[in-house]
Amino acid sequence: MTRSFHTTRWTLVHNAHGDTAEARDALAQLCEFYYGPVLAFLRREGRDEDKAKELAHGFFNKILAGDFLEDAGRDRGRFRSYLLGALKHFLMNCRRDEARAKRGGEIEHLPLEDDDWQAPPASDAFFDREWALSIVEHALHTVEQEEIAAGKAAQFAALKPWLDAGGTAGSQEDCARELGISTGALKVAIHRLRKRFRELVRQEVAATLHDPIDLDEEMRHLVEALAAR
Repeated sequence: MTRSFHTTRWTLVHNAHGDTAEARDALAQLCEFYYGPVLAFLRREGRDEDKAKELAHGFFNKILAGDFLEDAGRDRGRFRSYLLGALKHFLMNCRRDEARAKRGGEIEHLPLEDDDWQAPPASDAFFDREWALSIVEHALHTVEQEEIAAGKAAQFAALKPWLDAGGTAGSQEDCARELGISTGALKVAIHRLRKRFRELVRQEVAATLHDPIDLDEEMRHLVEALAAR
């Protein structure tokens, strides 16, 4: 039921090229989600915070204006891959424009297919890890809001360590005692939360794909990206 919206966000953008209000809204949501990974990528390349933010804002303004969407072919069905490619070419254009401006020459924008400049593979892996972390963080936030709305804020706070890979889970017996429930009931609650969390992660990933058939492969990539250091 919820999947229909999530799986069509990138499809809407891809098919409509931002020409409809629905597509523009879908694109704005995707860009908002990817702001963190893009900013981290720009900082990783050695830019200070202000310069990185300036470039990130300029890049997303161009994306939202549809400047790159005409080049979004079917082979770029993963928004993650498409966005990283567009970011590389945006940076390449910026370097070219700066060089031409210094020489007093005319500014020339390169097409998205021009591969004269590529970010180092390590930077690509870093971007993918930031993407994966954002997916997980957003899914955690969503399940937390659902639990709060259901009046289970205290229970979620106690169970979150079993969802968050960065958390430190203690004794389930102690946790059950603190919550006033049996250990069996605690295990059931943890299982339910983990199941919902996995569903939300899959929904978030599916939202960035043009074809749902790629979901399992993209989920494997997410796990690999999270495992990378």
